[in-house]
Amino acid sequence: MSARVSGHDDESVDERQRIAATAASLAVACLEVLAGVRRSDTIARWVDPELLAKIDHRAQLRAEVAPRHPASGLGAQPAVQPGRAHVCQVSPGIAEVTVIVRSPNRIRAVAVRLELLTTRWTLTALQTM
Repeated sequence: MSARVSGHDDESVDERQRIAATAASLAVACLEVLAGVRRSDTIARWVDPELLAKIDHRAQLRAEVAPRHPASGLGAQPAVQPGRAHVCQVSPGIAEVTVIVRSPNRIRAVAVRLELLTTRWTLTALQTM
């Protein structure tokens, strides 16, 4: 069953859903990079190079302070799981999205800014709370 958003045509609803899915995936991936469970080169295609350098730097600092211990057992629950995403379309080529994410020991909000560069949405800003 699909919900219809009042005042929006089906195309804009589909685009907002695509933006929300992209933002949720990138928010989770960035938190995994910061936690040391994912390499940053796996998201480099979708993240602004300057932002990716900042994420890498922050991940390195975190690794120095709190080295990651390998997860025990196969089939362990993923470190971070996406929840609800709220999209604010700033302009046709810019969207700001808040994503609620769950990790084993906390729930947090992640704010991202996506910009439509050529044909795909690119992460240009990230704020974790």
